[in-house]
Amino acid sequence: MNKQTVTTRLSIKLFIASWVLFLGITAPVKAQDFEEGLNLYKNQQFEEAANIFQSLDSPEAILFTGKSYYSLGEYLRAKSYLRQVSSDAPPEIQHEAQFTRALAEFQLDQFGPALNRLYELKDISPRTSLINNSNTFYNEILDYLTIAQRRKAFQEADFAEVQKDLVQSAFGKVDFQTAKILVGELKKSGISTGTIAYQELDQMLADSLTYNYPPSIENRFSAPRGIVYDIGAALPRFKPGTPDFGVSQGLFHGYLMAAEDFNQRNAGKKAFIRYQNTGADMDSAGYAMNHLAWSNNVDAVLGPLFSESALRMAQLAEQYQVPMLAPLANSDSLNVDNPYVFQANPTLASHGRKMAQHAVQNLKMDTLAVFAEKNSLGETSAYSFRKEAERLGAHIKHFMIEDLQSTGYDITDYTQRFAPDTVAVKATNQRLTSGPNRNIVGVDSVLKNSLDGVYAPFTGQAASTLIDLLLTDLQVMNSKLPILGSAEWGVIEIPEERRGGRSIHFTESYYINSKSPRVNQFRERYKEQFGQEASRFAMIGYDSADLLLRILERVENPALLKDVIKDYPLYEGLISNIRFNGTHVNQEVKVFTISDQGVQPAVY
Repeated sequence: MNKQTVTTRLSIKLFIASWVLFLGITAPVKAQDFEEGLNLYKNQQFEEAANIFQSLDSPEAILFTGKSYYSLGEYLRAKSYLRQVSSDAPPEIQHEAQFTRALAEFQLDQFGPALNRLYELKDISPRTSLINNSNTFYNEILDYLTIAQRRKAFQEADFAEVQKDLVQSAFGKVDFQTAKILVGELKKSGISTGTIAYQELDQMLADSLTYNYPPSIENRFSAPRGIVYDIGAALPRFKPGTPDFGVSQGLFHGYLMAAEDFNQRNAGKKAFIRYQNTGADMDSAGYAMNHLAWSNNVDAVLGPLFSESALRMAQLAEQYQVPMLAPLANSDSLNVDNPYVFQANPTLASHGRKMAQHAVQNLKMDTLAVFAEKNSLGETSAYSFRKEAERLGAHIKHFMIEDLQSTGYDITDYTQRFAPDTVAVKATNQRLTSGPNRNIVGVDSVLKNSLDGVYAPFTGQAASTLIDLLLTDLQVMNSKLPILGSAEWGVIEIPEERRGGRSIHFTESYYINSKSPRVNQFRERYKEQFGQEASRFAMIGYDSADLLLRILERVENPALLKDVIKDYPLYEGLISNIRFNGTHVNQEVKVFTISDQGVQPAVY
C-alpha cells in the first residue's frame, strides 16, 4: 500500500522571498544551490529541499533544514537542526529558528519550552511579522492547554511572567476553586510581588457568582491557528491481489478522504494520516504503535485490522495515553478497563444484546430458544442474548451451545425441539348442528409451537451449512417459527421456498443505503481519486476517521478526546452508525428483517 499525501501541510507565512534577497550579504552560501532548495521548499517538496540544505554550511541553510523537517512532521529532527543555528547568525535567522523551534515543541506537546521560547521573542524590536506571529502563537497556546498540560508548563516555565500568564489564562477554563488554588500556587512559588500583580488576580476571583465557567468542555479550549493533527493508520501490508489487500487498502483510502474533508472544512487546522505497517502478529503491532508514538507523536490511532494485533496495541495506547479507535476489531476483551481504546465495530455481545431487545420489546416474544455452535464467535452472542432476554422478562426454554462439528453437523437431535406441539383445542363440530346433539362441542388437534422464536447466531465457515440445515428441518416439520440470527443470515441468499413464509431477523454492524446522495457522492469521489469502486471497507474507514476528526474539530485539544468520544452524540455515517453511550464499544447495532417484502431495516 502506498502512502499518499492527503493535502499540503500548512506552512508558516514568513516571507520566503526575503531570504532570496538575504543571499547577497551572506558569504558562505552557494546562492544557486540554496535557491534550488528554496524553490523545492516553496513547492512543498520538503524532503528534497532538506537534502540540499543539509549539504550547505550556513545559518540560513541550517534554518531551512529544520523548517523542511518540521513541514515533514519530523519534529524532533527539526529541533536538532534549529538548535544548531548559532548565536552569531543574523538576528532574523535566530528569531525564525527560535519561532520554528517553538512550533515543533508545540507539536511535541512540550508546551513549557515553547512558551519560554516565544516569551523571549515577545518584546523584540522592530515588530516584524514574525514577532507579531510569535506573540499571537504565545496567547493561542495559553488558550489551548488543559489543566494537566498547564500544570506541566507551569513547572517548566523559566519566567515569572509566563507562570503568571499560565495562571491568569486558566480563568474560565477551570472551576472557581481550582482557579483559587492556581493563584495560591503562584504565590507559593516565591515570585516577587513587585514582578507580578497578585492584587489584580485576587480581584478577578473576588466573587464566585461572577466567575465565568462554561459547562461544556468543548467551549473552554481553542487550538492555535495552523495546528497539525497527526493521526496514525495502523494497518497490515498485504500483497496486491490478495483478499486482505483490498480490506487494508479500502480502510486506508477511507482515512485519507476523511482527512481531506477535514482539511477543506478547517482553514486553520490540518490533519495528516501517518501510515505504519502492523504486520499480522503482536510483535509487529507493538512496533507499529511504538513507532507512531515516538516518531510521529500521533494524537490518535486508527486501527489495527485484527483483534489479536489490537490487544498488543491497546496496552501501548494506554501507556502512551494515545486514544485508539479500532474500525473492525470486535473482541469483547479488547477494551476491558482501558480508557484509551474504542471499538467502532460493535462486539458480538452487543449483537446478542440488541437482538434480545428487539425480540422481547419489539416483536413481543416471550418464550425463546437459543442454538449456537460451541467455540464459535456466535457463542458469545448467544450468552449475551440469554442474559438480556431474561433481564427483560422472557423465558429461554432451550439453550443449546453444542460441538456440532464433532457430530458432522447432524443437528436433527437439536432442531426437533423446535417442532410444533400437538395441542387439543375446542372447536364447534359442524356435523353436530341439529338434533339432540346440537350443543356438543367437538375437539380438534392442531399444531402449535410453544416457542415464539429461536436465536441462531451461526458464524464462521460452517454458518451457511447450518443455516441451510436449520431451515430444511423446520420446513420438514411444517414450522413457521421466526428466526433471530447473526449477520451471516443476511449475507447468504435464502430461496423463498426455503424461507417458508417465516420472518427472519438478523443483526448487522453496517448498512449501505444505495439511494443516499451522500453515499453516491462518496462513490463518485472515490472512483475519481483512486480509479476503482469504493468497497464497504472504504466506507468503514471513512466513517471511523470522520468520527474521530469531527470530535477533534469540536474539542480542538487531542488531550480531551478520550473523555468526549464515549459520550459523543450519534454519528450517522456512510455505512455505520456510531454511538458509545458512555462505554468504549459502539452500541449502534442495526436489525434487519427478511420477509415477503425482501430485506428491510427493522421497524421499531
